[in-house]
Amino acid sequence: MDQLLLIIIVAITVACMAWSAVAMVRQLGAPEKRKLQQRLANESMFEAEAASPRPLLLQEQKTGLPKVLSDLSLIRRMQNWLAQAFPHMPLARFLMLLGAFAITGAAVAGMLSANLPMTAVGALVAGFIPYFFVGSRRNKRRRLFNSQLPDALDFLSRVLRSGQSFNTGLQMMADELPQPIAGEFRRCYDQHSLGQSIEQGLRDMAQRMDSPNFAFFTTAVIIQRQSGGDLAEVLHNLSEMIRKRLRLAQTVRAKTSEGRFTGYIMVAFPAIMFAVTYFIDPNRGNVMLYTSAGHMLTGVALFLQAFGLFLIKKITTVKA
Repeated sequence: MDQLLLIIIVAITVACMAWSAVAMVRQLGAPEKRKLQQRLANESMFEAEAASPRPLLLQEQKTGLPKVLSDLSLIRRMQNWLAQAFPHMPLARFLMLLGAFAITGAAVAGMLSANLPMTAVGALVAGFIPYFFVGSRRNKRRRLFNSQLPDALDFLSRVLRSGQSFNTGLQMMADELPQPIAGEFRRCYDQHSLGQSIEQGLRDMAQRMDSPNFAFFTTAVIIQRQSGGDLAEVLHNLSEMIRKRLRLAQTVRAKTSEGRFTGYIMVAFPAIMFAVTYFIDPNRGNVMLYTSAGHMLTGVALFLQAFGLFLIKKITTVKA
């Protein structure tokens, strides 16, 4: 039974690591996001004010770590990733929480098994819990933000048509719109009140939210403020375009749901059948649990399961 528990925990660990690797690859391999970020970065070349240093109060979010670590690009990316789920949580607090979970998991696994490998696996599994929670909260917050964006752009368009300025429109959006989009615009407006340009504030907001739809809005506003034009009409057309993108993405997700569900069943089926077979006839499972060849085959099977889940995810994910 201890061997079966070890196999189950190792399987969960491999799944966690595979999921994390897939998430990192998706973040690094998104060409459309890189193009939008490059476009936003290039826009700053046309602004003379962008060359001046930002006010002290508008520096990057505090990570709670020493400055030597806070200046590392990896730490800044991690803080930005955390801010997309919990805007006001410093990275140091998250790392302390992750360490507390890992220590608790190691202590529990050590008391149950008194085995060093099991203790390490327990620490690794428990340490992934905060990561999963933040990732889930981040995805939920981004989906809610994207769903609120078209209505927010229509609201801003109506404010501009009524004769109000763009700055006043940002303030009204922060006061009238629901969370989380109101909080982001509130932060952008507060940064502008402290001396930061609207363009840079929108760039920072686009970087925080990591949303292609909002990057379109930021690019449109920056171009309009440089070249002129009817911003209200641009925002109205942009909101319609974003609505169509969201509707298409929902349609694609609905049509691929059957394929995803089938794939998840196929991935879970071998593990469920092994557990059922083991409890019915333990002698069949002992070959996989108590022999070196069985351990090797189990490891290969777990790797193939994780790889198959990755392929199923890629096949059933259609970008709208």
